[in-house]
Amino acid sequence: MSGLRNYFAYGSNLHPERLESRIGACEIIGVARLESAVLCFHKVGLDCSGKCDIVFREKETLGVWGVVYQISSEQKNILDQHESLGAGYQILETSVVTRQQQVLPVYTYQAMLDFIDPSLKPFDWYHELVLQGALFHGFSPDYLAQLQGISRMPEHNPERAATHQRLLKTIRDSLKTDPAE
Repeated sequence: MSGLRNYFAYGSNLHPERLESRIGACEIIGVARLESAVLCFHKVGLDCSGKCDIVFREKETLGVWGVVYQISSEQKNILDQHESLGAGYQILETSVVTRQQQVLPVYTYQAMLDFIDPSLKPFDWYHELVLQGALFHGFSPDYLAQLQGISRMPEHNPERAATHQRLLKTIRDSLKTDPAE
C-alpha cells in the first residue's frame, strides 16, 4: 500500500536536500505553523547531543514553524527508522496552519518523555541544518533570530562532522536558487 501522508518537518529535516537524502524525492506542500508550541533542542540523540522537539504551551507563542511534505507510506517507514521511532520519538497526529491560513492534518515526531534532557545542546552542524532549512523556506526574521540564539556545541567526532559539512555545503549551494513557496 502506498498511501500518501502529510509530514510536518520542523527540525533537521526542514531542508529538502536533507529529507530527500534520507527518503528520496517528496513533494513540498507548503510552510506551516504548529500553534501553541515551542521548539526545544532537548531530545536525547543517539550521539548524546540535543535534537529538536516540540513542546505545547498554554500561553501565546510564535508557534513552531515547519514545512509540510507529502510522503509515501514507504518513505514514512524509512523516516521512522531515521527518527528512532519508539526509541526516542513518538508519532504526533496534529494539525498545522499554512501561510494561506489552510488547516492541514499532519503527522510529526515528538520526543518521548524518557528521552528529554533540558541540559543538552545541539551540535553545531545539526543546528546549522535547522537554520538552513528555515532560511530556505523564508521563515520570519523573528523566528530566524530565535533559532540563531540557540546555544550549540562543536561536534567531537571528525567523521560525523565531515559527513554533515558536505551535506551543509550542498544545502548552502541550494540557497542560490529560489526557495519553494
